[in-house]
Amino acid sequence: MKQMSNIVDRIKGFLFSPSKTFDASKEDTLGTAFEFFIALLTICAVLSGVVGWLVFHHGVTMFVLVLILGIIGIFIGGLWTHIWVYLVGGRKGIKQTLKALMYGATPGCVLGWIPIVGVFAVVWTLILEIVGIGQLHELSTRRAVLAVIFAISIPLTVPYAATGTWRVGFAMESGSMEPNMHAGDLIFVQAPARTEIITYEEGEALGYKSFDEYGDVIVYRPGGRPSATPILHRAMYWVEKGEEMPDGKPAPHAGYITKGDNNAGYDQPMLGVEPVRPEWVVAVAKARIPYLGYPSIMLKKGF
Repeated sequence: MKQMSNIVDRIKGFLFSPSKTFDASKEDTLGTAFEFFIALLTICAVLSGVVGWLVFHHGVTMFVLVLILGIIGIFIGGLWTHIWVYLVGGRKGIKQTLKALMYGATPGCVLGWIPIVGVFAVVWTLILEIVGIGQLHELSTRRAVLAVIFAISIPLTVPYAATGTWRVGFAMESGSMEPNMHAGDLIFVQAPARTEIITYEEGEALGYKSFDEYGDVIVYRPGGRPSATPILHRAMYWVEKGEEMPDGKPAPHAGYITKGDNNAGYDQPMLGVEPVRPEWVVAVAKARIPYLGYPSIMLKKGF
């Protein structure tokens, strides 16, 4: 009971008197900060699980993802942030940076599970992290702000600069592209405006392969509908309007004929989609990392 009371007091302190509370936490061990963070994260995971069950019917999935990703994220994020803290003059060690992030996560853990309110909780968390870094590393507010801005902006802007798209990855949800892509893979992509799409037919003539087969794998939304689930399949060849499609019918418009490497037939008409117009293509697949797509799939479909 006393331990719970201490946790509640600390939550109040970090929320409403952060500067004073961080000052009082300078001598805390990393273990003490981690215990506090785990307590907060568990509360957040439970409440997120309740919301996940009520809204998405994936309560257990939400609980597990929040808990696991929260623990992994705090250490990876702490290491990355500390690089910038060090560059702006922070010399109190990585433990102080981790403590600043663990204690600074208080608003996100306490309020982040609430829809809409969670957005404000993220901003509040960033403010607390800035305060914590400044207090624990004895840095000016300006330097602490710079460290956090660099830590956040670079992971956002560098991938966009390299790929031309804010969404740099898609989770492979099925086995339709096996053996060259597998369910659970995280597929890294590039904006179609940044690259030339080469079809299987063209790739065979040029000797160009992507993911161990001729031609490019494209990510497209059937009909160009924003609500449509993206499909990751290979661009096989191009048809002009009126040309014969795989089912023998004339193409209603020009576009790509596509196919999953593991599928027996083409998407047109197997999946009931029309030839893929260039504007329906949202990305071109460039690389994959096994298993990293599972968190996204779990969040969408559950266990």
